[in-house]
Amino acid sequence: MFENLLWLEEVNSTQEVVKSRNLPAWTVVVANRQRLGRGRLGRPWHSAEGGIYLSFSVPRGFRDECTLPLVVACAVADYLAELGFRPALKWVNDVYIKGRKVCGVLTEGLKDRLIVGVGINLNQEAFPPNLEAISLKMVSGQSLCPLDFLAGLLEQMEKGLKELFLVGFSALKERIEDRLLFKDSEVVLYTPAPVAGLLQGIGKDGSLLLLTQEGLRAFSVGELTLRPR
Repeated sequence: MFENLLWLEEVNSTQEVVKSRNLPAWTVVVANRQRLGRGRLGRPWHSAEGGIYLSFSVPRGFRDECTLPLVVACAVADYLAELGFRPALKWVNDVYIKGRKVCGVLTEGLKDRLIVGVGINLNQEAFPPNLEAISLKMVSGQSLCPLDFLAGLLEQMEKGLKELFLVGFSALKERIEDRLLFKDSEVVLYTPAPVAGLLQGIGKDGSLLLLTQEGLRAFSVGELTLRPR
């Protein structure tokens, strides 16, 4: 899938590069730094030197395409586990280690394609105090080679995406649930109105399943936190 790679020193955002240039599908745009990196809901993504920031486009029309953020995050978690880390998946698009975010996935829908962005905290040594973030170097105490890391990550993402395209989300659902952050815990989902419940798992369509006072409910959007005690 990922035959073409464009690695840049600094950009506003890799998402914007993929959207603004007539690049073939699956071309991977990587940057060492982003000036205007974004996460979900338009939030800024801290994109200083030391991380890996990449984007690529996927043709639309495949089955279960709404689950793409979960599938990409799952591939990242699978790769981190291969490297000896213990990642967890926070629905719907984040990867956590030791309770702090190490990776975020962003998808944007265009008419004929989906733009996928992935930001991974690789070798940073510190973050602003207002961010609940962590890097792989902060966890392991060792620096990772960005090029080697990216090669392994793209290989793992290709495996996950092929599973999605050929079989559908059902091929990955159990693996995602096994790593699901807050599973079987009391949580609050802001949709934007807060909904409290017990996190049961993931539905067949990638939705979040909460056992609430009204019974089992499925949600396709929302911001998830542990319920305050």
